[in-house]
Order: sequence, then C-alpha cells, then structure tokens
Amino acid sequence: MNALRLGIVGCGAISEWHARALKKAERTTVVACIDPVAERAEHLSSLTGGAPCATLAEGVARGLDAVALLVPHHLHERLALEALNLGLHVALEKPMSTDLESCERILSAAAGHPNSVFMLTENAQYWPEVLAARDLIDSGAIGEVFTARAWHHHGPPKEFYPDNDSWRFSAEASGGGVALDTGSHWIRPLRMMLGEIEEVVAITERLWDEMEGESLVRSLLRFQNGSSASFDVILAKGAVALQPHFQLSGTKGEIVITVLGEVLLFDGKDWQGTCVHRGNYMDSYAGVWRDFEAAVLDGKELDADARYSLGEVRVAQAIVRSGETRQWEKVWR
Repeated sequence: MNALRLGIVGCGAISEWHARALKKAERTTVVACIDPVAERAEHLSSLTGGAPCATLAEGVARGLDAVALLVPHHLHERLALEALNLGLHVALEKPMSTDLESCERILSAAAGHPNSVFMLTENAQYWPEVLAARDLIDSGAIGEVFTARAWHHHGPPKEFYPDNDSWRFSAEASGGGVALDTGSHWIRPLRMMLGEIEEVVAITERLWDEMEGESLVRSLLRFQNGSSASFDVILAKGAVALQPHFQLSGTKGEIVITVLGEVLLFDGKDWQGTCVHRGNYMDSYAGVWRDFEAAVLDGKELDADARYSLGEVRVAQAIVRSGETRQWEKVWR
C-alpha cells in the first residue's frame, strides 16, 4: 500500500483542525466524512472532498484503510473496538477514554489486531516549539532542568462549547474537567521534557455552573527524577493576559515557550533572551498525520505508542483526587 484512504468519524470542531492538517499530508486522502448529523458531515465534506456518510459502515463501504475517531470521549471505546474489529488502522483523539479501565480494554483490543496501527493522536507530541525546547535541553543548553512552569488560561471557544448542553460540560461524557481534556496538551510536553510525574498536589475549582467537572486547576508536580513543576489550566470567565506556555529552569539558564510561538533561550548572552525558534501550535496536527502515514505505509514505529498516553490520564486523575483530599496523590499507584 502506497497511499492511505482515511475516513473521519465525528465531524465536529476538532475535525476541522485535523482537516486543515490533512491537506498537507502527501499520501493520505479523506474519502469519507462520517457523522450522524448530516449538516456536520456535509460541511466537512466541503473541506476535504470526502463523501458525507451517516455511519461507519457507510464509510467502510467506500474502501477505507483507516479512520480518525474524533468523537466525544465517552464514545471512544465503542468506536475504537468497532474499527479495530473491521481491520482498520485507527487514529484516536485524546484522551484515550474516560477512565483507565476503558483505556486498558481499548489497548487490549488493539493488541489483538497486530496488523492494525493504533495511534493516540496527542498532537502535543509534535508541537514544534516543544520539540525545539526538548532539543535544547538534550543538548545541555540550560544545564540540568530542576523546575518548570506550565500555564494555560483560556476562554471557552464557541465551536468547542457551543451551548450550556455541550458534552464537554458533562463529567460522564468528557471524563472529568479541564485537567484531562485541555490539560493533557500541557502535561504531555512536561513529560517529554522532564520525564514521568511521580505525585501531585492540587487545588481544583468549578468556575462554570454548567460544567460538572473542574474548570480550574492549580497544581504542583513532582517528577521521578527529583525535579518539580507548577501546572495550571483554567477555563476563563473573562479576558486573559498573554502568559508563556512553558518556562523551564536549569542550572545554566532558562527556556521560555511564549504564547506567540517563540522559543526563547536565556543563557546569559542577552538579558532579553535569544529567539532560537518560531513555531505554531497548529502545525502539531500536521505532525500527527506525518507520523500516522509513516507508521501505516512504511512500518515506522510511532513517535509515542498509545500506552504512553495513559500518563496524561493518570496525572489528571491524581490531580482530581488531590483536589478532593487536599493531599499529595501518587500518579502511579
């Protein structure tokens, strides 16, 4: 096989982000846009050229090799198992599912289909600024990293929170609140740059009456290597200031990843820092599809296997527990 015929299952807001990235994919063609809401399927069809379909079975009839499952979190397990049982390659949006037990069932099913590539599409794995910062750390540019800060304070985009009945406000459908949903995009880079997180302590709050899960997280993380980080994610009620996404402090200097896509190196040469890279968060989605293409068509190992993504689920669950117990909570227990 030298080309990939892809079906997009779930034509909501995130599907448009993936659709834009897929336009850059050289060996993938979207052949089906699958959603039970005809208007959504038809809209994504207009962006990708894929045929609008109401069910996965309709899409499969068009000769799919793979599916991108971009549906609400509580639907992940059912659709992933259905797609794997059909012999399809599967790219599943993060988080894998709403709880670890469901994640393990999905991983077990994927293991039972070794000829199918199963990918968890955590796009932060391919975030250009994060990759540039990790390369700087690996090169010793700031010495040994001993602490970091991750910050994300954002309003509710209308496309992702269209009304008070949005599935993201449901703890059952989303798997919780912002720690798991949005926070995973900041937890993954911390793990990539500092290693595994051992334990957390957190304050969680509900700023939105409509949202059943937490909409504010302020936490401290301890890593297995002895380093530490603060991790904050907040679904804003009002306007927000521009704060760096990440600040990493080492024995020789610091790295800052700004909200404008700059990677600034503070190594003593310029008190304002040296911009060593300019990137774009949205380019991370193109990285997802380059990796998936190569895994399916060339047999390449994924940059991060699906089981690695359980780290974000475990950290988010530990944060929620800590918010309830007001104590340090182990991530790996």
